[in-house]
Parts: sequence; structure tokens; C-alpha cells
Amino acid sequence: MLRDCSWKAQALRMLQAIEELQRRWRENGILQATENALSEIGFDDVYVDDCLNRPQDHRAKVVKDGIWGMIEIDAASLRLLDCPIVQRLRGIHQLGFSYLTYPSAEHSRFAHSLGMFGVVSRFLNEIRKRDISGSSPGDPYSDWMPTVEQKAIAEHAAILHDIGHMPFSHVTEQILHAHATEFFCGPISVDDFLIDAEDLVGKSKLAELISIAIVLTARFGRFYENYISPQKNSLNPLRIAALIAGKAAEPELNGLANLISGASIDADKIDYINRDAAACGIAVGVDVSRLFLRSRFLSVKPKELQRLRSQPTTPSDEEVIFVVNTSGLDSIEEIGQARSTLYHRVYLHQTTRNAERVLGKALQSYDVTSQDFTNALNLWTSDDFGLLKAVANSQNEGASHLAKRLRGRQLPKRANAFGRRFVSLNTPVKDIFPSMDDRSRRVLSKQIVGTSLEQLRSNTLVGKRQLDFEEKIASEAVRLSELLRSRGYNEYPEGRPLVSVLPMPNIEENREDCIVLDGDQLNLTSFSSVSDEQMEAADIMKSTGYVLCDYPWRNLVFLASRAAFYEVSSEEHDITLEPYPGQSLTVKATSRVILSSDAVSQRIRMTREDLRITLKRADEVGYFDSAPRLSPLSFPGSDLDQAASHLSNFKGQGNWSVTPNSVGAFISQFPPRFRKEVLGLISSFSMFGRSELAGSISNGVGSITLGGKRGFITALSPDSGNAVRTIVEHELSAGLKERGWEFKKGIRDIFGEAQPGDHIVLCDDNVTSGSQAICQFLAWLGVPKEKWTEEQRLERGIESAKLDDRDIELLRELKLTIVVTSGSKAAEENIRNALTLLGFDFFLGIHFQRTIGDHPVDVSSNLRLFLEDVGANVLAWCRHQSKDLSALDDAEREKCKNDSFGYHGAGALMCSPLNVAVGTITAFWAPGYYNGAPWVPLLLRRGYLNHLVLT
Repeated sequence: MLRDCSWKAQALRMLQAIEELQRRWRENGILQATENALSEIGFDDVYVDDCLNRPQDHRAKVVKDGIWGMIEIDAASLRLLDCPIVQRLRGIHQLGFSYLTYPSAEHSRFAHSLGMFGVVSRFLNEIRKRDISGSSPGDPYSDWMPTVEQKAIAEHAAILHDIGHMPFSHVTEQILHAHATEFFCGPISVDDFLIDAEDLVGKSKLAELISIAIVLTARFGRFYENYISPQKNSLNPLRIAALIAGKAAEPELNGLANLISGASIDADKIDYINRDAAACGIAVGVDVSRLFLRSRFLSVKPKELQRLRSQPTTPSDEEVIFVVNTSGLDSIEEIGQARSTLYHRVYLHQTTRNAERVLGKALQSYDVTSQDFTNALNLWTSDDFGLLKAVANSQNEGASHLAKRLRGRQLPKRANAFGRRFVSLNTPVKDIFPSMDDRSRRVLSKQIVGTSLEQLRSNTLVGKRQLDFEEKIASEAVRLSELLRSRGYNEYPEGRPLVSVLPMPNIEENREDCIVLDGDQLNLTSFSSVSDEQMEAADIMKSTGYVLCDYPWRNLVFLASRAAFYEVSSEEHDITLEPYPGQSLTVKATSRVILSSDAVSQRIRMTREDLRITLKRADEVGYFDSAPRLSPLSFPGSDLDQAASHLSNFKGQGNWSVTPNSVGAFISQFPPRFRKEVLGLISSFSMFGRSELAGSISNGVGSITLGGKRGFITALSPDSGNAVRTIVEHELSAGLKERGWEFKKGIRDIFGEAQPGDHIVLCDDNVTSGSQAICQFLAWLGVPKEKWTEEQRLERGIESAKLDDRDIELLRELKLTIVVTSGSKAAEENIRNALTLLGFDFFLGIHFQRTIGDHPVDVSSNLRLFLEDVGANVLAWCRHQSKDLSALDDAEREKCKNDSFGYHGAGALMCSPLNVAVGTITAFWAPGYYNGAPWVPLLLRRGYLNHLVLT
């Protein structure tokens, strides 16, 4: 950790902080309540008096440990190990409910505390045996050796570091943390207990603080000073309390604090990794002898500390640190890798977490009047099986039932799984933007999918949120069961399921980097190893949460939980979209969690045929109507291939493309009852290709007689019009040149050559209403936007730069024709009227081959209503940035509805290789929101990419 102030001053303040914490807890009754709890386990004043009055045995003892072999225990440490506070740990499983998965994982926290003592004692003995040479004044560091008293303090902190753990350790403590305002610790809430300590010793876990509270009681102080510590120093309990918190109460103890707890490698990790792996039969381990070889404590001078930590200023004092020799670097990586393996295979094993959640639900069912189960210090007095027995025999029927199930290993079964590997972007980015590079795609996926999944992690989905989410799934499963039973499917269960949700776990990060001595140079382990980053990436992918229930409810809870997860959405946020290298723009993004049925069913070993039947029946009863994306497509892949094939040449804005996957994603937004008809509509789409595009423009231009004047062809719009001009010029340039026509890249290129009376053809792919064309003229003439109608201000794809006044005057004297592939008489009339008002006397009209809107597509009445509803809502987004059509005023809403089935209700299904006509059914080309969820169109009209909402 970086330190900007005096380290000695910091350490001295920590001793004062521990004294202040002791004072606070004495005044608010915490220490008295802790002593009452100590009395319950036999550590009362009578016991302490008896210890002080009996003759002390000063003989050491050697015990055989299954991990470290023979451990020599000095007399003082032996007396500490034998006291009820430490002996209580024999009844607390080190691995909680892991014995339900690994039957041999029965070792206790007592064994771990003894093992940690052995690790600390062995290392300190090795240090004290060394011949430490002196240092020169110019050396950046010098060796430091702990005194006998300091060695004893460290060894006793190792023995006492876990004494605050409650029955089943982390599960009980997590429940109390999550309900910190509802559960108590002695006379105050757990929340107040945690806050009281945080400003003095930093953010700490509940068990750590209870350990500190025990050490700070007057009874333990009297016991330790007069029975355990040969020095009889009243400050030693304070020093031990600080070491338990991973802090140094005095400057010289900082290295010992690193050894006990804090660095990426410490005695705690060394013991529990080796002990837990051995108990579970998992082949991981750490070469401790290599790790301790030449590892040492160093007193480092300020200049070296500044260099090592890249601090802007030089610290004022030397600092004692624990360093590992470079020969132990491999062992440091072994610890990280072994720890990651144990987390995934043991600590976070689904069965273990399943049992923990059942106990958690039992404890959460008690109210504050049940002090035996809602007060941390009362819970602390029990051991594992004592707590299970007490809950099973309690008057709370729900909790009692759950405890009995635990004792009989009757655990809920997996009904769903969730995590990064089961979720992908709902928007098929890879298909609609084929030119997007892999890096951009990965960044998008991480930013969009990751945001919603973070709400499902164990540090977020806790306490009341977790309970509420479980109840939501249970209620949804009941609703689905009732729907199915009402249709005669009576094999589905009645009642209410027990649902547990195990959030995606957060693997705790190491608190600090470790310092390595490489030759004479001190470095941080992060300079020498990337294993932490590699393991973090692997942990993200492996991090899996589960939904569990009783077996008869599995299929229903699977569907119900998918529906609940779908409602877990991230806040809408800006995101950078790079559809192809070199182009980037800002769009909106939000995330909906849709779990892959195939991937999940394989993970939880659910019969796919049973699931398929339930999905089909849920479709029948309309269960997916409000969230159609949750209903898997039932079409064979060949149908999607065929529907996409004749649109495969479409290249819209950002190279937007159509593939079988994008067709499937589009159709999945429709309720299942409409999907077959929608697939038919896609297959009947009319797309005119390059040859038809060139032919229609050629015919339109050919109908114009130049009469000795010059003719110029350029684009009507800067986007689709310019693309059409490029195609047509490539196809027709030679032939039209012979007839007196010249192609120009832009309208400004014409004015240097044109004379009054010459002809100008503005080409594009389609004109449906004429609104965009009118706006283009308004922009060229420099008509201020405030004089445009509201609808005109919403138009996209307009070249906004005003023409020079001289060019405007000339443009009004040219004979003007618009030539497109598809258009309408209404558009021609609208443009003619507008141009007349703008002073154009020589508009010759619009030439087009296909008429938009003459024959609206024939769709069923219900589908049409749905398409109109979608169309109006997405236009509300595109035009007014509103997710809710009803939030618009009456005029705005009416205009959206008028254009909801294609502009002016044209109801067409028509596009070119470059663009989509606005007369095409709006839901097929406009992005936005529908029913609160993003709507991703099949095609995208140019100018609308910035309205896209990725999901």
C-alpha cells in the first residue's frame, strides 16, 4: 500500500486506534456482551482464576500434524491452544459444508490455527538461526530480526486469528453482513458494530472483529498477561488485536503483520491451501521450503521505499517489510494457482454453496425477537452441529424444516445456471456488422453483457435483494404452473416451490502485492508475474451462479428464472460502436440477460426433450408474449437460410448486413404465434439489385430530352444517393456520356460548368413521402432550422452545408428532375409544392419504376396491429428519444402512428442494396424500444445507425 505520511506515525496511530476501539466497545457494552458469550463456552472468571492459581507447566510439546509433520509448541502457546476459546474451534469445520461433497473434508478451524502457528513458528525460527551481517550506511536496506517477545506475539496472533468465526463460518457471517441493520452483535446492530471499527482499523469482516473484541476483553487481557505471556505486558493483547486485523500496532511489527495476514502470500494462505487440498484429495500444494529459503524481514530506507512503490514523495522513516527471495517466486505463483483451483473445486462447489444457502434462508426467516439466532455473539457460542440442532428444534417451522433437510442432505436440485459463458449479446453484432474487428466485438460484449451480470454477483445479490429475487422466481413458477394446469396439463406441481439462488461468486483479491528480493534488488511480484491477471480472466469465465429448487419444479423454475433474469437489465448508457475500422460513433446500449437453453441444460443435466415439451406448452398458453426473446425459435436452419438469401447483398449504413442469424434474432422479437408469418414476409421482401437500380436510373434519364443543353447527374442525398450515383456511374457512364450527360460527385461540382436552362438529375434509390428531399433543398438554400416543421427537423441523411448565393440563383434556373427506382405520386406532389414555394419554376417531376404503397403487403389483422404498435414506438425513439409512446403529446403520437406501418401506412417490403424505403413496414428498418426492451430491426435505413440500441 502506498503511504504518503510517516509510517512510524501511522503505526503508532494504529496502537492508539486499537486502544480507542477498546474504549468504545467498553462504553457501548460490546466487551461486556463478548465476556457473556465467553462465559457460555466456559471461558469465565472461574476458569481464568483456576488457570492463574494452578502451577504453570513450562514444558514444550511436539505434536504430529498431517500437513507439516512434527510441530514443536512452546509452553505458553500450548496453554493458549488449550483454552476454551481456541478449543471451541474443534467444532467449527474449516470448510463449512464441503464435507457434503468431500467426505474427508472434516478438518476443523482448530487444526488450521495450529497449522498456521506451525508455519509462523517455523519461519521465525529459521530467521533467528541465520547469521545476519551488518549493513553499510549507503545500503538501501538492512536485515531485521524479531525479538523473543515479538516472535511470541506473532505466533499467538496465528493461533487466535480465527477465534471469531461463527458456526459454518462464512455462510453465517455473510447473512449477518447482508442484514447488518436487522441482526445484532451484543447490544448494537451488526451495522453499527462494523461502522464503529471501520474508521479505526479499516474495513474488516465480522469474524475478524469478533476475534479482536475477544482479545480486547478485560477477562482475556487478565488471562493473557498473567497466564500466557512471560513478559506480562499489558500492551501485548493490543498488538495481537492489530495483527489479527493485518495491521502493525508498532513500527517494528509491520513485517510480522504481512506474515500473518495481508500480502499475496502469508501464513494463513500457506496453511489453508495445503490443508484444504489434502483433505479434499486435490493435487495442489506449495513448496514451503523453497518459499522460506532466504526469505526475510528487511528494514528498508525511505529512498528505496519511494523507488519500490513509485511514490511521488520520499517517506520520512524506514519500514520493516517481509520479503520473499526470488527463488520462492514460483511458489508464490503456485499459491495463486492453487488458491484459484480450490475456489472453483471446493470453496465454491455447487453442493457446498447449495447447503450454505439453505442454512442462510433458515437464518433469514427469524425475526429480531429470536435473539438466539439473530445476535452474532449468541450464534458464536454454538458450534456447527449445535447450531443445526438448535434451528431444527426451534419453533420456527420453516427454519426447522430447512435444518432437518440439511441434516439429511436433502438439498434442492439445479434448475438453472448463469454466468458469462451462458450469455451473449442479444444483438447479433458479428452478423449485422461483418466488418467489425474482433477486438471491437469483444469490447462491446464485455461492456454490454458484463454490466447486467455484475448485478448477479455475490457482493450485489445479497440479503433482501437475494430473498426478493428468489421469491420473484417462485411466484413466476407458480403462475406458469397455474397457466399450464388450466389447459389440462395436470402433471405440473401445485403449491409453491422452495427456490434458492446462488449468485455468481466474487473471488477475493489478494490484499497486497508481495515484495521479492532478486539479488540485491527489491521488486513487486507484479513486475515478475502475470499469473494474477491470467487467473482473474479465468475466474471471470468460470464464475457460475445457480438457481435451485425441488426436483418436480425444475422445468418450471428453469423458465421462471429465465424470465426473472431477463428483467435484470443494465442502465441505458452510451457506448462506442465501430462497425468497421476507421468509423466510430456513439450509440445507446442496455443489457438483458437471456440464458442459452442449450448451454444451461447441458450444464445442469436437464433432459432436453422434457424441457422442449414444457417450452412448447408455455408457447401455447402465451407465456412468452410479454418477452418473446425468451421463446427459442422452432424453425429449421434451412428456413432462415432461405429467408436471408435474397437479402444477402444488402449493405446498409455501417455495412449493415443480413444473415440467417440476424434473421433469427429479428424474428425472436415477435411473439411465437406471429413468427411463421413474419418469416414469410421476410422471404417476400422485394429487393432491387444493381442491374435494376442502374436500369431504372437509365430509363429515367433517357426520358429527358436535353435539346442541345448540357445534362448533369449527381446525388440527391449524401448517403444512399451518393452510393446510387457511384453504382450508376460505374454501370452507365460511357453510354450516358455519348448522350450528353456528365456525372458529378456533388451538386457543388456542377455550378462551375452549368448554365441557365441546363438539366440536372438528382438520383437516389427511393422517394416515399418526399420529406427528406424537401429538407435537402431547405438545407441547400440555408433556410434556418427553426423555420422547418418539427417533422422536417427529425429527418436524417441531409447534407447540411448551405450553397453559395450565386449557386442558389443558378440552381433555380436549372431544369430539375429527381430519378429513383421506387417512388410515389404523393411524394412528387409534395416536392413540387415545396419547390414552388422555394422559387423553383423548372421542376420536371420524379421518374420511378416501382410505385411504393400501391399494394400494401397482406398481413393478418393481429400481426398488423403488433407491427403498427412496434412501428409507432420505435419512431417515438428515433424522432423524440422517448422509450414510451404515451409520453408524447397528442400531435407527436399521432404522427408516429401515421407512419407506423411504413410512412403514410404504405405497408411496403422494399429495399435496394443500399437502403430501405421509408414506405417499408417501419418495424423492419427502424431501431428503438418496444415494451421497454430494445428493438433491433432486420434492415437499417441510412441515417438511423445513431438511434441503434445495442442489447
